[in-house]
Amino acid sequence: MTATASRTGHCLCGAIRYRFDARPDGVVLCHCDDCQRHTGSAFSENVLVARDAVKTEGTPKVHHTTGTENGHLRDRLFCGDCGSPIFTILHERPETLIVKGGTLDDRSGLAPFADVWWRRAQDWLAPHPTRARFDGDAQ
Repeated sequence: MTATASRTGHCLCGAIRYRFDARPDGVVLCHCDDCQRHTGSAFSENVLVARDAVKTEGTPKVHHTTGTENGHLRDRLFCGDCGSPIFTILHERPETLIVKGGTLDDRSGLAPFADVWWRRAQDWLAPHPTRARFDGDAQ
């Protein structure tokens, strides 16, 4: 993955801003039911970053969920003003912060390496020829 080491991003209204100065550990597209509902889309673009590398301005609201696919706890952080999903914290990987790719200011150079919960993918999506596909939580 060719990605710059420094990235910034924000929610739709700008009330929540963040920065990280670290290369992402990877990018995955998640097709689970919860991510589809959380993003209001067919999948979530998840940029995996070391949690201690992310600095946030503003205080996101948190909605706690239990994954319908695997039963793991999730903290879904979003802007309380505009509703933009910003981060997800996986309780089984608390050292990693999932940054929602659409909130990044510069989205270039972040090609996904995998699709997770592929069995939940919308039937109109075709498998990508070079990405791995998982039906478990490879995140």
